[in-house]
Amino acid sequence: MTPDINFVKDTFDNFNHLIFDNRLPTPKFSLTKARTFRGKLVYQRTRTWTGHRNHSFELRISTSFDSSRREWEDVVIHEMIHLSIASEGVDDQTAHGPEFRKRMAHINRQHGRAITISSRTTPEEQEADSRIRAHYLCVAKLSDGRLGVAPVAKSRIFDLWESLENFPGAVDTKWIGSTNPWFNRFPRVLKPKFYIVDRKELLLHVFNALRLEKHGRTLKAVNPHCSPDELLP
Repeated sequence: MTPDINFVKDTFDNFNHLIFDNRLPTPKFSLTKARTFRGKLVYQRTRTWTGHRNHSFELRISTSFDSSRREWEDVVIHEMIHLSIASEGVDDQTAHGPEFRKRMAHINRQHGRAITISSRTTPEEQEADSRIRAHYLCVAKLSDGRLGVAPVAKSRIFDLWESLENFPGAVDTKWIGSTNPWFNRFPRVLKPKFYIVDRKELLLHVFNALRLEKHGRTLKAVNPHCSPDELLP
C-alpha cells in the first residue's frame, strides 16, 4: 500500500493512545515524494534562557514506496519516538542515540513491533524504482577524469546552471534531458553537487536523451539525433 494523509493521521492517533498515553503533541502531517526516506520528523529549535525549546513539529511520510500496512505503521511509530524525545527536550547525543534505542526496544518488546533504526531506503529499493520521470541533468567531466551527474529539479535549473558549469574541478559540462528510470536513483540536487558515475554505465542509459541549451530563461532541446557519446563531455 501507499499511505495517504488519513492513514498517517489515524495511525498517529491510534499509537499515541496505545503506546504513548496520548502524551505526544500532534504535529503537522505532510506527504512527500522523497526517495531517500520513508518517514522524517522535522522541527524548529529556539534558544531560550534555560537552553533550547523544540517546536513546530512536522511528520513527513513518503508516497514513493509500496510497503505493507504494518511496515508503514512501524515507520510512523519510528518517527513518533523521535517526536517523544524532541518534545521532551531530551539530549540523545545522536539521531538514534541510547535513548532512542531504549525506547524502540521497549516498544518492540511490549507491543510486538519490528521498528528498526533506519527508515531510509536501501540502494536496492532505489534501483527498483521504475517510474517514468523527466530528468534534467548536468553531466560534468572532472579534472581527475571521472564523470559526474547532477539531476536538477526543473524549477532550479536556471539558479544552478552557471554554478554547476563552473563547479571546482569540472573541465567540461553538458546538459541533457532524459526519462530513463535509471536516473531515479539519484536525489535531485539543491546546491552544486555531482554524483560520480561510471562512463560506460552512463552511456547505456543516455540512449534517446536530448541535449539541452539555455536561452535566457528558456530551455531548448537541440540535435535530437545525438549518439550517446556526443551527449557526454
